[in-house]
Amino acid sequence: MTDGQTFLLVFILIYLSDCLIWLPPSGYAVLAFSRRHFLVRRAAVSFHAVRKGFAVLQPLPPFGTVFAGQAWTLSLDREGIAPLSRENPNPGPAITAPPGARHLTWSEIETIRAEETKLLVNGRTYAITATAAAALDLAHSLERVLNASETDREKAISKVIARSLNARRTARKARLFFRAVRGLRWNASILFFAVFFVIPYAYWRFEDDPPFYYTLLAVWLVMCQIVVEFWMLHRRFYPTLGTERWTHAILSILFPHYAMRSIDVLSRGFLAESHPLAVAVALADRGELERFADRLRRDALNPIPFSGEDPALASRAEHFRLHVFLPAVERLLSGMPDLQEPAIEGRTSHPDEVSECPRCRIPYDRIGLVCQDCGGIPTVPL
Repeated sequence: MTDGQTFLLVFILIYLSDCLIWLPPSGYAVLAFSRRHFLVRRAAVSFHAVRKGFAVLQPLPPFGTVFAGQAWTLSLDREGIAPLSRENPNPGPAITAPPGARHLTWSEIETIRAEETKLLVNGRTYAITATAAAALDLAHSLERVLNASETDREKAISKVIARSLNARRTARKARLFFRAVRGLRWNASILFFAVFFVIPYAYWRFEDDPPFYYTLLAVWLVMCQIVVEFWMLHRRFYPTLGTERWTHAILSILFPHYAMRSIDVLSRGFLAESHPLAVAVALADRGELERFADRLRRDALNPIPFSGEDPALASRAEHFRLHVFLPAVERLLSGMPDLQEPAIEGRTSHPDEVSECPRCRIPYDRIGLVCQDCGGIPTVPL
C-alpha cells in the first residue's frame, strides 16, 4: 500500500467517525438515510459511565439529515418542577435525576440558564439535553413559566407542551430548513466528491507536480465557501450559540471532514423545541410513525415503577404524566386512525405463554410475574 492509499484510508476512517450523533438515554434522532425517508432512532451503543451513546448517520452529504430531540426530562405543575419525567424510554433506570437535583417550588428558583447541553437551575445541573439548542430552549421555556403569575402558570405550562407537540409548526420549520441549506448541501456534495475522488486521482496522476497543489487549493476554496454559508445560516438559526459557531467554522476551514458535515451541525438542534413525536408526525412515513407512536404511548401509559424517589418528586412526576403529557399526546394523535400494535420481531407464539409485560411485550409462562427489564412492572394476561 502506497503512502497516498494509506492516507486516504486513514482519512476515510476519521470521516466515518464523524458520521455519528451522541444522545443521552432519553434522546432520539429523527434521521434520513435517503432524502425523504426519515427514521426514529435512539443510541445504538450506550456508555453508561458518560450517560450517552451514539447513533449512526448517513455518510453521504447529498442524502442525510438528522434532527435530534428527546423525551421530557422534567415534570412541571403550578407548584414547581421536578428533575424527573415518567416518559421514560427503556432502559428506564438509566434516566434518573442528576446527582443532587431535587424538586423545587417556583419561589425557590433563583436562576435558570443553559450551559452547553446542561440545564442549570440555581447553579446546579438539573437536566442533560441532546443538544445545546435544546438546553437553551428548555431554559427559556422554564423562564416563561416562572415569570407567569400563579393563576396563569398552568396555562403557561400547557402552552409549552402544546408547542413541543405541534406537528404543523414542526413541518413548516423543517421545510424552511430544507430550503435554507439547499446551496450548502450542493457545496458539501461537491467537496465530498473532490476529497474522495478528485484529490486521489490528482495525486496518482501528478504526484508532487504543481497541478496536484492547484487541486488542493481549489478544494480549500470550496471549504471556505462552505464555512461562509455555514456561518451565515448558523447565526440566523442559533444567534446565541457563538461558541459552537466559532468552533465548527475554525475546524471546517482546516479539516475537510468537518466542512462536509456542516449540515448535521445545523440540523441537530433546529427542531429542538419539538418533541420527537411531533417530528415523526411531520417527517416520518406511516409505518415508522406507527411503530414509534405505539412504543412511546406504551412507555407513557406503563411507566417504570418508582424506586426510592422522594414522595414529593414522585407525586409531581405522576401529576405531569397524567394531566399534562398524556392528554397532549392524545390530542396530537386524535386526528389519525387508531394505530395498529405491531408484533414483536422474531417472536412466535407458544402454548405456555399466558402473560406479557404491558411495556415491552415480552411473554411469560406464569401469571403474577414482574418484568425485570422494565423495572419490575407486573405482567398482565396475554
